[in-house]
Formats: sequence, structure tokens, C-alpha cells
Amino acid sequence: MTTSSSKLNSNSTVLWTQTQAELLARRDPTDRLSFTPTAPFPGLTLIGGVDISYPRNTTSTAIVALTILSYPSLTQLYLQTHQIPITEPYISGFLAFRESPAYLAAFASLRTNNPELWPQVVLVDGNGTLHPRRFGSACHLGVELDIPTIGVAKNLLYMEGMTVDAKELKHMFKEDKTLGGVGIGVNGDVCAMAVRPTAGEGATNPIFVSPGHRVSMQTAVELVRCCSRYRVPEPIRVADLHSRVVVRQLEEELEASVSAK
Repeated sequence: MTTSSSKLNSNSTVLWTQTQAELLARRDPTDRLSFTPTAPFPGLTLIGGVDISYPRNTTSTAIVALTILSYPSLTQLYLQTHQIPITEPYISGFLAFRESPAYLAAFASLRTNNPELWPQVVLVDGNGTLHPRRFGSACHLGVELDIPTIGVAKNLLYMEGMTVDAKELKHMFKEDKTLGGVGIGVNGDVCAMAVRPTAGEGATNPIFVSPGHRVSMQTAVELVRCCSRYRVPEPIRVADLHSRVVVRQLEEELEASVSAK
């Protein structure tokens, strides 16, 4: 027997699939950024990074962090965290509908309070075209804001028809120290690149880079490399660190509140 929750989720996925298709039609593969080996990304000065973290023991709130770094120095110019209510359930393949309202709220605050720091490109902790319908969170955010975006994931989202798996990729990077990247194909389409991290020769666990909106695959990979001091590129790493700090503070407050009752 189908529960009311299952019916609600089914209705949501039908609507969200239609919405994704409409947004996908607006996705622009045109590369707004220009990469040159001698002067990487001339004219690029502001890069954004977003990350979202969830406190334990609650499913109704999340902490989203938005950071703006200068390029090429990667100096932090802006950092804000926001506690955002989460109203949608987690459904595989539709994470953007759960998280994009939080991201959009963070960018709305930036536009209102610091419009001079509006980024020229945003790195998203998640996937772009590495998605069952080639439209992950990075694509969703890019189309909504009409801004170039890149998806950067720490874990490989497995899909049917994928040419490689995470274990195989890790072995490939471990065995071949000169291997910089491996294309990830899904049903004949190369929709992401597994990229060697820049955290030294001993680092073998790749990250997974995929275009979001108005960025080519080459640009996405090269920009992530230019922004990386460790395994995760700086815009996302900084946002992730600060979102986790706020999450821990919120968890302590929630635990104290429960203990006081």
C-alpha cells in the first residue's frame, strides 16, 4: 500500500522532472570564460563558492555558506553563512530542489548588501552535468542566476551506463602519477572529469568536476586546478569549513535546549 508520504514524493518528482526539463532548455553551454595557458582567465577577478551543511538531529534547517575570493590571489573578500529552513525531502536526483532555495537566498543577500562583489563564476559543492538528466545543482543554480557555474563533487555519483567507478578511478590515479584527469562517460556522453587533486604527490583520491552553466569542460577543469591549494578548490573549501563551524554551534545549542527541558 502506498503511503501518503510516498504519494507526495511521487507527485514532487513528476513536477520536478518537468521543471528540470524546462530549466535544461535554458542551460547555455557557451563558454563565458576564456582560458589561456600563458595567462589563465584574463579579466577574471571574483570567484564564488557555495556549500551547504546539515546539523544532526534536525531535518528542517541547514547552514549555507557563500564565499567570494579574489582571483588569482584567492584572497577571501566575503563570507556569509545563513541558517535556512529546509522544506523539501531528499529525493535522489532532485537535490537541487531541496538546496537551491538556500543558495538563492544567500545570493540575494549578497546582491543587496555587497553588489560590487557579485562573482563572475561560482563553484558549487555538487554536480553539474554529472547527473541522470544532465542537470545537477550547479546547472540549476547557474540557470537561475544566469551565471557561469561549475560542479565539484568529492564523491562520484554512480549512474547506470557509467564507464568507470570510483574504486577503479582511485586505482588509476594511484598507479599512474602522471595522470591528470579521466573523462567520465555515461551512455556515450562525457559529462564530467575525474581530476587529480593538487595536495601533493601522495594524493590519489580524485575530485569530480562537471560544467554547470556557461562553462565548457576544459574551462571547468582548468579553473578548478587554478583555484586549488588542497584537494578541494579554495572557494568551496572555505565555504565548507565555515558552514561546518556554524553547524557545530547550532548542534550545541540544540543539545543544550534539549537538556534544559
